[in-house]
Amino acid sequence: MTLSILKGLLQDYLRSLFNEGIVNDQFNEILSLENTRGLDYVVTLINTYIADVEMILSDISRHIENSKVDFSHMASLAHAIEDKSASIGAEHMKLACSDLIKACDEKHKRK
Repeated sequence: MTLSILKGLLQDYLRSLFNEGIVNDQFNEILSLENTRGLDYVVTLINTYIADVEMILSDISRHIENSKVDFSHMASLAHAIEDKSASIGAEHMKLACSDLIKACDEKHKRK
């Protein structure tokens, strides 16, 4: 009984993430890999994405704090996150990276 309630709550939560545009269909594809590759594979994939993105975001933070920002390097870091986010279905993060890339192209540090 408790397991079915938890599964229902998880499905509702995932549906809300999709409805709010935080994730897209690619994320559902990743979740469906549980059936063929197993839950450990999916969890490892998501954990690897999070660790990679945290490391790149930390690098971006260090660069933005410099008085002279290397916008081309920051744009390449944002592209890396954008690519990783697209591959896992993290739509909201992918869109945020597009905004960051645009700000880098405009050499607009405040954005």
